[in-house]
Amino acid sequence: MKNKIYEIYNQEIENIINDKNILAVFLVGSVKYKDLNLETSKINDIDIFVVSNQTENQIRIIKKIDELEFDINYFSENGVKYFINKKEYFFLKEMKNPEIIYDKKGIGLSIIDLCKYKYKEGPDKLSQEEKELLKSEIQLKIQSLKLKEEYENYEYEFLTNLYLKDIIVGYFTINNKWIPKDKKIIKELREEDEELFNLVENIQKYYEYQDLLNVYNYVFENIDITKSIKITY
Repeated sequence: MKNKIYEIYNQEIENIINDKNILAVFLVGSVKYKDLNLETSKINDIDIFVVSNQTENQIRIIKKIDELEFDINYFSENGVKYFINKKEYFFLKEMKNPEIIYDKKGIGLSIIDLCKYKYKEGPDKLSQEEKELLKSEIQLKIQSLKLKEEYENYEYEFLTNLYLKDIIVGYFTINNKWIPKDKKIIKELREEDEELFNLVENIQKYYEYQDLLNVYNYVFENIDITKSIKITY
């Protein structure tokens, strides 16, 4: 006997593919088709990418049926090409390993293969000049926090967190790595560099200027900006 989630999912997919403008449907995200058929399934949301004959590059629709939420992204064929050529992280990440649910024109596998290739290729690399500029910009931000007494405590912590995020994003950027979503960036940082993760944890415990400086120096150690104003200890 099929569970309710399975029945709701199949009905929604049927509703989608009954539209003559739909070319392909992909199940993306962490949920796989086999998960939907489990009697004990506790799935709350399902992510679906749809390729259709539409003029807009992307249309996102979120709908809830009973307790099950569908996050459906509709893409035009030109939109698919645009997001692949632009190396849009969210698109490549989801489309490098989706499940093909429907494929009217037989375009599914070629889209997946291209997304796999582009994802493995990584983001566009920064030039040395761009890396130096990034380091200089973050350096100036951090330097403004040196005189902690000039800020209210909540303001100082807010700016510290803001500039810390800039540094972490900088770490991924200068090392030619995909930048994770905000809610996953610390988790992936730990997997990438345990030492840097520990330095970041110190900031979030004590909010000391020196700790923020240590993270900055660790990330940008190998980028020389001799013309910039040096941060002093």
